[in-house]
Amino acid sequence: MSGADGPVLHLTLLGNFANQMIGYMVALKLVSLVPGCRISNVNLPDWNIAHPVIASAGPTVRIGPWERIDLPALAAALNAGTIRRVEWSGYGQRMENFLTRDCYDRIFVTDEAQDGFGSEYLVCPVRAGDILDGTYGDYPLTPVEFYAELIERTGLKPVFMGQTAPNAYTDRLRERFRDATFLDTRGPMGDFALIRRSKNIVVGVSTFAWLSAWLSHADRIFMTVSGLLNPMQGRSVDLLPLGDPRYRFWLFPINYAVPLDWHADVHQRMMPYCRLVTHGALKRQLDEAPRFPRDVGELLTEFDEAFYLASNADVNAAVASGSIASGRHHYIAHGFSEYRQPFALHAFWYVDRYPIAALEVAQGDYADLHHHYVAIGRSRFYRRTPG
Repeated sequence: MSGADGPVLHLTLLGNFANQMIGYMVALKLVSLVPGCRISNVNLPDWNIAHPVIASAGPTVRIGPWERIDLPALAAALNAGTIRRVEWSGYGQRMENFLTRDCYDRIFVTDEAQDGFGSEYLVCPVRAGDILDGTYGDYPLTPVEFYAELIERTGLKPVFMGQTAPNAYTDRLRERFRDATFLDTRGPMGDFALIRRSKNIVVGVSTFAWLSAWLSHADRIFMTVSGLLNPMQGRSVDLLPLGDPRYRFWLFPINYAVPLDWHADVHQRMMPYCRLVTHGALKRQLDEAPRFPRDVGELLTEFDEAFYLASNADVNAAVASGSIASGRHHYIAHGFSEYRQPFALHAFWYVDRYPIAALEVAQGDYADLHHHYVAIGRSRFYRRTPG
């Protein structure tokens, strides 16, 4: 087909089952704003969704893998004809990138015969597979102690399902909750449908659990504002359905995935700083963040030229070529606004050693850990790194 047949959105979907669904959800939002726009290169066989590759003429805009996408601006350009093709490869995991939930109900249809768990149960999807070694920093495990507090508060019967194969973490779950139901995975579609058809759902740091819960008709969804799911940590991601009355939000301090052997000690130290927050309080905290503004001069007092050049290959190359005078000059002109790190700070160690700092950043008092250190941490005699 030619470009004369209308504008085209060509996708390269990234990630696994849920991430690809979310990418398609973003595509449907853009297409809804551009009459006649066609989707190219999507294959979601589990949902019987297929869009073949469409070759079309430009002008073309290519968008990289960031989460923030100006869909209204793209739609305006497509509608005006100033661009005719968008090629997007990314995730787009932000609430403003989605249509309303009911729109997707008609797209992602699960088997009506699939049962969920009723109102006396608390369904706890477990992500404990590829994240167990701590490689994916913004994907921490959900603390056993959090489940215990939630079960005690609600009086519901826990059901742990998904990635429940034996390991040090799931062994702790089984030991703590001996009367709970544990279900092995039924595969992506089976697990997704089970969560989606249940009445009470816990959402840990998992886009799979998040999406199946959001698309559900649950009565209550208990969501951890933790790791990637806290916009103060997963800076470009916003999957908080503020205003959705099904949700109860639990704000966690900034926390990261750690090696499996460490998780129990780390979680026990962190849990006293986790708390239930209202939608209004959480929205105010995020809208006003950082409550104490960042100051470039303050951050420059700790600036480390060697660290900055070693951490930013593009800046190092620009300094070597003479196109910019120094890393310090780059930080002032660009790096500060881009939230590049101006000095070494061991984030995992800092939040574990100083949990009050992790909470202060998580609740929006400071923009990030580097800001926290220069604004208040060093005056408390905190250290940036162990040793």
